[in-house]
Amino acid sequence: MVRPDFKKMAAVSSLALILPSSIAVGLAIGYLLDRWFKTEPYLLLIWLVFGIISGLLNLFRGIRKYLRENEAADDLNKKED
Repeated sequence: MVRPDFKKMAAVSSLALILPSSIAVGLAIGYLLDRWFKTEPYLLLIWLVFGIISGLLNLFRGIRKYLRENEAADDLNKKED
């Protein structure tokens, strides 16, 4: 019987939230700074781009880490067989 690996499932599901949450944080910071400095919409757009870039970088890092961990686990399983 194959048991689900909840740690892996949690890691994969958190990857789905990285990009939208980074974009939301960038939008919020840009919106607040625009209101404070009265520079609409420039800081909002700049921080939106920062949020997108940050989200993509973190998403790629997370995917790479997940793939490396899977390769290591597969290698370990092959050695045990």
